[in-house]
Amino acid sequence: MVFALILALAIAIVAVFFALENTMIVTVSFFGYAVDGSLALFLLVAVGVGLLLGVLIMAPGRIRSSLSNARNRKKIGALESSLDEHKIKLAVAEQPAPPPASKSDSTSTDQ
Repeated sequence: MVFALILALAIAIVAVFFALENTMIVTVSFFGYAVDGSLALFLLVAVGVGLLLGVLIMAPGRIRSSLSNARNRKKIGALESSLDEHKIKLAVAEQPAPPPASKSDSTSTDQ
């Protein structure tokens, strides 16, 4: 995750330097509309649109994995509590039973 963040920051810095080096005025036509502006501005807008599209494409997968992780954490919690209950039951079952009272002890007190 940190590597991806550093890589994105490096690409953004390179894009800004590239845009600042290309400051001439250009005309951009898009669907019949012509716009005059700085090449640097158009380059930065193109990088921003690309970044936005990338985030929008990755968002459903991130949301799906986040929901799956939450579901799994809840299931793990339930399984851990069930395991604790079974450990307690096992510990109670493994305790030695008290020795039975013998009849000879009760008859000797009667005499």
